[in-house]
Amino acid sequence: MNGTWILTKLALRRERFIVPLWLLLLVALAAGQVQRYATGIPDIAAFAREMAANRALTAFAGEVHSATLAGMAVWKNADAIYTILGLIMILTVVRHSRGEEESGRAELVGAGVVGRLAPLTAALIVTCGSAVLAGLLTAAAMTSVSGDPAGSLAFGAAIAAAGLVFAAIGAVAAQLTQTARTAVGVAALGLGAGYLLRFLADGSGLTALKWLSPQGWSHLVRPYGANDVAVLLLSLAFTAAALALAYRLRTRRDLGHGLIPERPGPATSDRLRLTWRLHKGLLLGWTAGYAVAGLVLGALATSIEEVAREGAAVQEFFHRYTASPEATMTDAYLWLIVLSLGYVSALYPLLALLRLRNEETSGRAELLLSTPVSRLRWVAGHLLFALAGTALILTAAGLTMGLVAGEPGKVLAGALVQVPATWILAGVGVLAFGLLPRAAAAISWAAFLFVNLFGEVLGPILGIDYWIAKYAVPYPNLPMLVSGEPFTITAIAVMTGITAALITAGLTAVRRRAVG
Repeated sequence: MNGTWILTKLALRRERFIVPLWLLLLVALAAGQVQRYATGIPDIAAFAREMAANRALTAFAGEVHSATLAGMAVWKNADAIYTILGLIMILTVVRHSRGEEESGRAELVGAGVVGRLAPLTAALIVTCGSAVLAGLLTAAAMTSVSGDPAGSLAFGAAIAAAGLVFAAIGAVAAQLTQTARTAVGVAALGLGAGYLLRFLADGSGLTALKWLSPQGWSHLVRPYGANDVAVLLLSLAFTAAALALAYRLRTRRDLGHGLIPERPGPATSDRLRLTWRLHKGLLLGWTAGYAVAGLVLGALATSIEEVAREGAAVQEFFHRYTASPEATMTDAYLWLIVLSLGYVSALYPLLALLRLRNEETSGRAELLLSTPVSRLRWVAGHLLFALAGTALILTAAGLTMGLVAGEPGKVLAGALVQVPATWILAGVGVLAFGLLPRAAAAISWAAFLFVNLFGEVLGPILGIDYWIAKYAVPYPNLPMLVSGEPFTITAIAVMTGITAALITAGLTAVRRRAVG
């Protein structure tokens, strides 16, 4: 453990801008939602009854446990907070452990008086400490706006527990794989599986499935309702076991290597074959994951019950997610699912294009560009997989979900219409790589979070009505083919034009800047 404190201070210095930003985001999601409901919903009890009867929204947000302002704010945003925090914990622990080994800095640091377990310990201190701080700050903010310290502490504990679990999962993944990118993918697979199990539990009514999901454990606390924090002993036990496994694995492998070795590729000068090798794991993993998600989420469509279109909240829900008075709750649910898959798919092209920066910083891009391969051809190869891969994964989800739900053509069309909106994020990734390569990763993650949160969450919390905030992000402006809206080309053409402009600007910047 020699050198742990020095490495901890180094990690804290590197995170001094990032951690305060995401802490502010999570606290704003929680406390801001209470303020929004306090000013915008006159009868919170009636709103709670309407939402509890809506099986589609229950699947997305979870069960309603408390018909209070704070309780409904937790119902609205708790699942998003647990999942976002889990993703942040995975990225942070991998960046300070496997990422340091991949870059060679860990070997340089290890040449000094630094113990073998010090880098992993420092990464976990910063990551787990940030998770606990997120819980404490959220609990304090919720207490100030709700006046219920018991419920607020229970909510804060649920948040911290979710962060600890996924920090431990990220630590294990960092020992198994040889690259940070693969480690994040493996850990994110656990995050996605946990979300899918929780979604299935609340959507189908089989609430026992929550006991199999890390996010489900935090849901079972029922903040502002039962406040059953004893459930979090399961989260702590899982975290302890996973951390013990991570330390055990760290002592059994060589520095810079993972327990799952990477196989060398074929000796070839074919540029596209090389690009395919770099992207095939990410692409095939996303495609398989979306196909399975489509099967599971489509199967729930038959269990969605119709609700009376009475009450302002229910009428707003149908107005927002359907385009025909004949549309059913099942139509609204299917469009919500397709739309949600579109939002999440925005991460794929960003991850694919961040591979460009990884190739550049590792020196491999310079070697490749010393051959007759031009910069534009190099970037275009990665861009091809980012754009075509987006279409492939959304097609996989649309096919499986449509077949299971009994609406193959309509659901597939709804999935494919998400592609131009997702391509805009690919354009942002190319532009960031061309203009600000050192900040490309930060810009990409910020763009992903903005697109996923602003229209329906952050915008209304900031006082911007949904029908105005939605124009800042692409997805809500797509034709709602699944729920009765006829196809129109306007939005698709505009989004394709924006993508082309962003890509053109990005490629121009790549041509003009120095490599590395």
